[in-house]
Formats: sequence, C-alpha cells, structure tokens
Amino acid sequence: MGNKLTEEERIALRQPTQDDPTGHEWTWEEDGYTVIRSNARSGPGCHDNCGVLMYVKDGVLEKIEGDPENPYNQGRLCPRCLAFKEMLYHPDRLRHPLKRDRKDRGKNAFTQISWDEAYEIIEREMKKVIDTYGPEAIWVTQGTGRDINGYGPLMAQYFGTPNYGTGFLSGQACYAPRIFSTALKAGGLYICDYSQFFPDRYDNPEWERPEYILVWGNNPVVANSDGTLGHWIVECMKRGSKLMVMDPALTWLAGKAEYWFQVRPGTDCALALAMCNVIIQNDLQDQHFIDYWCYGYDEFKENVAKYTPEFAAETCGVDADLIVEAACALGRAKNACLQWGVAMDHTSEGFITGMACFDLMALTGNFEKPGTMVAANPVWDMSVTWMPRDRVWAECSEPVKDQGRTMNFDYPALKAMAAISPDMLLKAMETGEPYPIKAMFMMQNNAIACMGAQPQRILPALQNTDFNVVVDLFMTPTALACADVILPAACFAERIGITGHQPYALGAIAQAVEPLGECKSDQRIIYEVGSHFTTDEYKQWDDEEGFYDYLLRDTGYTYEELRERTWAYPEFEYNKNEKGMLRWDGSVGFATSTGRYNFYCPEMVKFGLSPLADYEEPPESPVSCPELAEKYPLVLTTGARPWGFFHSEHRQSPSMRRLHPEPTVLIHPETAAKYGIDEGDWVKLENQYGSCKHKAHLTVRIRKDTVSADHAWWFPERGPEDGTLFGVMESNVNKLVPMRPGKVGLGASYKSQLCSIEKIGE
Repeated sequence: MGNKLTEEERIALRQPTQDDPTGHEWTWEEDGYTVIRSNARSGPGCHDNCGVLMYVKDGVLEKIEGDPENPYNQGRLCPRCLAFKEMLYHPDRLRHPLKRDRKDRGKNAFTQISWDEAYEIIEREMKKVIDTYGPEAIWVTQGTGRDINGYGPLMAQYFGTPNYGTGFLSGQACYAPRIFSTALKAGGLYICDYSQFFPDRYDNPEWERPEYILVWGNNPVVANSDGTLGHWIVECMKRGSKLMVMDPALTWLAGKAEYWFQVRPGTDCALALAMCNVIIQNDLQDQHFIDYWCYGYDEFKENVAKYTPEFAAETCGVDADLIVEAACALGRAKNACLQWGVAMDHTSEGFITGMACFDLMALTGNFEKPGTMVAANPVWDMSVTWMPRDRVWAECSEPVKDQGRTMNFDYPALKAMAAISPDMLLKAMETGEPYPIKAMFMMQNNAIACMGAQPQRILPALQNTDFNVVVDLFMTPTALACADVILPAACFAERIGITGHQPYALGAIAQAVEPLGECKSDQRIIYEVGSHFTTDEYKQWDDEEGFYDYLLRDTGYTYEELRERTWAYPEFEYNKNEKGMLRWDGSVGFATSTGRYNFYCPEMVKFGLSPLADYEEPPESPVSCPELAEKYPLVLTTGARPWGFFHSEHRQSPSMRRLHPEPTVLIHPETAAKYGIDEGDWVKLENQYGSCKHKAHLTVRIRKDTVSADHAWWFPERGPEDGTLFGVMESNVNKLVPMRPGKVGLGASYKSQLCSIEKIGE
C-alpha cells in the first residue's frame, strides 16, 4: 500500500513548530461528559477551521463550545456552530444511500439501497458515459465551505475527467478572480496579517497591528469568509487599527470606520485606481518598494493618471474630497492591509478589480511586513489542489488523458490556469458543443438554489443529463431535481479529518459521535467510489485514517499524532521576498515571471488583454444601459451573507430561522415610499432575465438607488412532496442574474444588475 515510511524516517521528517503541545489533552471526562477537542471543518458549511469542544454523553452530542485554547478562534463561535446540534440531529438528515429512476427526476420517488448497490450503479452508469462520450463528459463539482476543496480533484482524477470545479458559479466568482489576479500580480495568495500565523497571536513581539484595514466589499464580522474571522479585525481596532470601508450598505464596521465609501455596486475598480492616482500625485508612494521589488511602474503611473478623484466620484457616487483624504491617509500610513470580499468577484470584471486593489497595496509598499499583506503558503506545503492529477494525488490513479479537453477553450487565461469555465460547461450541457456533458458528480452543491446564475437554465440542463450523483447532508432542491443516486455525507462531529487547507496551522478533526445511519465522510466516499475506477497498484491506504496518514506523509506526523495535539503551527517569517522564500529557485523576489510585483502583467498581453488594470462599467447599469434603466431603474446587488446561514444551508435550523425567517430585500425608505412599499410588504424584483419575491426591509443603511436581496433561498419546511422543489424558484434572486463571465472568464454580475420593484400580495 504505497511507500510506507519507517518510524525513524517519519520522525526525521517532522517539521518544527512554534507551539508546544506539552500537557495538551484532546479528550477528557468532565461532569459526566466526554469532551472531545477538535477543529470544525466540514458540513454544514463554513470557510473556517474553528476550534471546538464537543460534549458527549451516552453517545449523543449534547453541546458544543468554542475552544478557548485554540489560537485560531480563541473560544469564539458563530451562531451557526453554536446551533450545530440542530443540524446534526435534524430529522431530515440523509441517513442512507438512495436511488431513483431517471424518469422520476423532480419527484420524491427514492428507495433506500446499500452502499454496495450505490457504488455498483455509479460504476455502471459512469463507465457507460465514459465509453460512449469520453471521460470529459463527466463534470465533478462541489460547493464552497467544505474541507473537500483539495479532495474533489481526486474524484475527477478517478473518472479521468479534466472538468472539475466549483458548481455553476458564473465566472468562478468566489475568490477565484482575486486569487488568479494575485497570482499574476504577486505570484501567490496574499492575505491580511492579523497575527493569525502565530499561536500567541496579538502578544507576539514580531507582529504589529495594521494602521489601516481596508474592508472592501466584505462584512467579515458576519461572513467570516475565506479563512478570516471578523473578531480579528475588532481585536486590531482595540489596538488602534483604523478602518476604510467600501460598501454600498452601512455595516457595523462601516459605522466604526474613519472612511466609508458607499460605492455604487460594480464600480470599485474606479475608486481603487483613483486612490492610486492621488497617492502618486502627492508623492506618497513607497518608492523604495517600487524601485526594488516592482515591474512596470512607469506604465502604471501613466495609466492611472486618467483616473481622477472627480472621475471616480461621479462613477462611484462618492465624494471626491473623501477619496483624496483617504488616499493620502493610506499613503502616509506605516502599514495597511486589504480585507477584500466576494463583492469584487461578483462583478463582471472582478478579476480586473482585484488587480487594481492589489496595485493600491503595492503602491504603498504593504507587502510582507508585519500588519500588511503576507504570503499565505499552504502549511508545510499541504497544497489545496484545484485540478486533477496535481502532485498531491499523482500516485493515486492513472494520469488524466486529454487535459487539453478541459472546458475553457473560449478563455486563454483560464486555459493557462488549468481552470474550467462553468459558463462554458452549462452551454455545453444545453447545446452539446464543443462536446456534451452527460453526467454530474456533485458534492455538497445546491446549485439551483445558491450558486448558479439563471437557475431557470440550470434546472433543465441537470434534468436532461444521463446520470447524476449528489453527495449531501440533506435533500436539497438540486438533489430532488436531478439526482439518480444520493449518498449521505457525515458532519464534522461524525468523522475524522485534517484541516491543512488554511495557511496558518495544520489541524485535526476528531470524531465525537457515531455517524447517523450509514453516513460517511466526503473523503471516504471519494476514495471508495474511486476504487471502482482504478487498480490496486494506485491504492495508497487501507482505511480512512491511512488516507490522512498518506496526505500527512511529508509533515512527519500521523493522523493520530496530529489528533493528540489538535493543531500545529509552522514557523513563520516576514519579508520572505527579501529572503528567497517565495521563488522556486530560492532567489529573492516574488514568484512571478518577472520576479517582481507586476504593475504591468506580461501574461495578460499573451491572453490578448490589457496588461494594466482599467475600469470598465458593468454591462448592465444606469450608465452603460440608460434605456434599460428606464424600465429597471434600481441597481440590484445580492450575495451578502446574514448571520444565520451559510449560503443555502441552515434553512432547516429553527434557531437560525428565528434570526432570519424569510427572504429579505433591503430598500431605502425614500425609495420604498416612491413605490408605495411599507416595512414587511412582499415585493417582486424583476428584470429582463426573470423575477422573484422578497419581503421588504426598509433601512437607511442602503443607497437610495440600490436594493440588496438575500440569495440562496428555499423552504425545506414545505417537504419534497409539494411539487415546487421546496419553492426554490419563488425567491431565487439568481433568476435575475445572467450566466455571463467577464472577458477573462472570471467574475460575474451577481452584484451589479438592474431591476424594478413592485408591491405584491403574499
């Protein structure tokens, strides 16, 4: 079973850590409970790895608390995690494998089957697709907020398909535009330094709090997205950090900010470039960083000269003097960092917006110093792989053939990044061109309710495939609509695992209770399904613990050893660009083609695109489409996460539904009065693509020309028999959003559409 290391070899590989686990316990008895220390990273969804204490009595999880010893979250938990027991033991949890005849898609006509039968069906039907159409006709996809990001490519690899990626999310508009832009600009993923790389956190003598934190298109105290916890920012504020917030809505952080830009959705790029211009005009740029570590500054300087504060003020709907004052404050600051969010990705040119915002950080020299943007390399190179046959899984199956057949032909940038285009894949499902997509393997992905723009297109496309498998915790609208086989997944309390997919620490998921029914972890499902599509020579493990031992093989730890200590913080250094710690050959600089931060991106020229960031008006806006705006006069933004839900999840939780019982749209009182709308009225949102209904919440927090609608609504309480797929189309704001990426193939218009509003009855 693979090349097993001896004990001596393994210990010799063990990586040094900052933290000392001496006296640390992972389980103990307390007041009649067995307490299990773990990291929460799995269903139900979340983007974080919070430390938890799970209290078990008689085999039942009675309560969950934050682990005060865990450096990551320091004992804090969000309401969803505190109410986790409601989801774990919910009567609607999937407990057994299910099958259904293809002709009954959309009906609750499932019958319970064994795991063996489920695997036999999957093997038969997937091999039929492969033999008839080729392996590329299978699309392996997943949702966000799971620890399966690094494992999904293995599933694709088993099938032999190059088509793996995140759902029907148009333009891969969830972090991917920003990640790819930072890769071109700086050679990797860079994140704000909130001391999270140190186990002693804010007390670490090397760390310094940022003087300014730019909270751009993000509400981290609610969203806790992308491996960031909102209370980290609050802790920095307590220590003197000041905020610049860019958001069309007045959030709690915006109310605490020194500068708040209530931007028109989709115009963020213009603001970033104007701030760059102001900094240069006032000679506040970090010339030392530019001279030593940047490429193409002269071209960049010339290009941004046209983005005056007046231009940005008119474009974004903010005050020009505010732009100048904030830009100068940023230029004079000792250090600053950019806490950016999915709002950038959710514009048609989110990729370009990411470039512009990163240029602002480079212009002020805010890289690799304490309290700035620092490289977030995977812990001990425990890489999250986003493509089949990456080095992580190189020994686990035969090579994927015809990688050139990956569905990205229309977008040279995506092709260079070995990334798929969900937009092209949906079109291929509808037309069969350039080749058909005939089968789906969907893990924790409620595409019809949540991810996919134009679900009215996605629903028939899914129902017209030859075969679909869904892995999930609950029966969702997507599963009910299209699944032929459903496999029940385990929650984090029911399974083991590792959390090496954040760049701060390596952690263990410890099992606290037995799985409900026959539920299995996503990872176990992947390798058990995969065993039907590969040979024994590629099997590198015997069981689930061996699976994680295999992944940990280069760290010197076994899963059991990691569980004993719960987490392990690697050593961390600042100024990695100066120490030869970023480039492949050990030379100084950034991991880019030029070895420097790229104000001018040579790769963009090869893609047939501008090498410099330039603002483009959203495709459908009051400026670009004035005639359309006469019919649909309001800017529609969506995707903001409320307290109680992670996208389309937690709608079954009684506690979370009390926090947020119904789909809501934020409307300014003056705007509401214009249309005869009162607080609590049901309203119809409509544009040329579709319509949906939400309940009005009147608030001065939102721009007068903008409405902000909840996303991902469905109604589990209706049950699967009512014939409406849990009412998924009634309040689905994505019906008003087109499947249309930006010209790079990244970014989409989730936050910058036009709509009208009208009062209706329930």
